[in-house]
Amino acid sequence: MQRKSLLVLLAAASAVILAACGGGGGGSAASAPVDQAGVQRAADLVQGASVRPSDLNVTEPIGKPVPPGKVVDFVSCPAADCNVIAGMLKVHTDKLGWTLNVLTTDGSPGSQQQAFAQIVRDRADGAIYIGIDRGVYERYLPELQANGTWMVSVCSTNPQGNGIDFAICTPDQQRETGRLMAASVISHSGGRANAVYVNVPAFDNLSKLQDEFLASMKELCPACPTASQDVPITALGNGVPQLVVGYLRAHPDVDYVVLAIDSLASGLPAALKAAGLDHVEIVGQGGGDTTWQYIKTGEQLASVPWPYVETYLAGLDSIVRHVTGVQAAPSQLPRFWIVTKNNVAETDLKVDGITPVVIGADAKFAQLWGASS
Repeated sequence: MQRKSLLVLLAAASAVILAACGGGGGGSAASAPVDQAGVQRAADLVQGASVRPSDLNVTEPIGKPVPPGKVVDFVSCPAADCNVIAGMLKVHTDKLGWTLNVLTTDGSPGSQQQAFAQIVRDRADGAIYIGIDRGVYERYLPELQANGTWMVSVCSTNPQGNGIDFAICTPDQQRETGRLMAASVISHSGGRANAVYVNVPAFDNLSKLQDEFLASMKELCPACPTASQDVPITALGNGVPQLVVGYLRAHPDVDYVVLAIDSLASGLPAALKAAGLDHVEIVGQGGGDTTWQYIKTGEQLASVPWPYVETYLAGLDSIVRHVTGVQAAPSQLPRFWIVTKNNVAETDLKVDGITPVVIGADAKFAQLWGASS
């Protein structure tokens, strides 16, 4: 699993241990003055984001035939969700008459370096990789550039340029997710929330998301006590539900748990109910079938789904434009979307096993390329 930021794109971890290095929850917000203007701004943000976007940021058709026979290498990972992403990409490279090579790694720098060495040997026309720092593959950049390989970095902290031809899911592009998570908490609580944000600091691509959440809570609900709790990467997979319950028992005024990744909620609703803490609301980001089921049953309040389909197809679009001699579109994500019980039924529409944010995103990209949908 890629160390830097893979969990932004994959809902793959099933449990975590909460590290006792974050701030603790403060007193109850119930008796503090409510910033009604802030609550209204939060409610407006939620209302606006509750309408599912219908348009891509990329709108300019290629305008000329896309050459067939190109090769794209995708650096995958051990997580099952990587296979889903690989499957989605293959559907679309097949439409273009291209070959997709899936290079699986175990998440270690050594295996990732082997994947980039393979990209060099393949003389790939384009490469897409998730959350891998350029320091891992920098030694191969001269050969990759000599081969004309178009490099697409997804969810890393490295900026576009200096060998990275297209970067998407950057830290700055994730900021709005944090603001919408805060708005959801504030709006639902009427400005009387006491929240803890569960973070994964090892995935530094998530840092801007946490920063934006904390800043938005302070801006829109200054009287709402808000803490953060760090999860060490070494603790992934070791029983988060019981440990979250332990945190909440130690901080009984906390009534909102906000998760940096939705997969941290796996098993949490049942544990909260067993502990008599099912009044605590859960808000997350990322999405996935488990999350949608929790929202349908009222066990999770809201989620800001990550635009997996749009992110990876935008990366593929940049390769298509490169090999066709058309300037790549600017790196942008679609407008974000909040899923609640009111609109969760819309998540049943899938694209190759993944819920898109933009309705018909796959067909829209295929249309831009002049490929069959």
